[in-house]
Amino acid sequence: MKPNEIDEQLKRALRRCEPPEGFADRVLARVEREASRTTSRSVWTVWRWPFLRWAPIAALIVIAVTGISYQVHERQQEAEARAAKQQVMLALRITGSKLRVAKQKVKSVEAGKVENKL
Repeated sequence: MKPNEIDEQLKRALRRCEPPEGFADRVLARVEREASRTTSRSVWTVWRWPFLRWAPIAALIVIAVTGISYQVHERQQEAEARAAKQQVMLALRITGSKLRVAKQKVKSVEAGKVENKL
């Protein structure tokens, strides 16, 4: 085939022609039917699948469990922090008492030396 023949065939195939009688009415009626069927079906089609029916409930359960586990974790951390604080306070009391004993011994040694020097 020559390039001109291909062009001619294309022109013939793509030439404008009048649609058959009532074509526009049939197209509009079909569009209307499809639109009404799609609208009514799209709302309820989703709920036909069991997974999508239970998905919101599952999401709520996951959120609740996550919230509860977070609270439990926070309470555990608070309890550990209180225990650590008590241990630090005990260590400080022990250290303070040991320092007082050491200070008294130092004073008694110094008092003994001072008396010896007099």
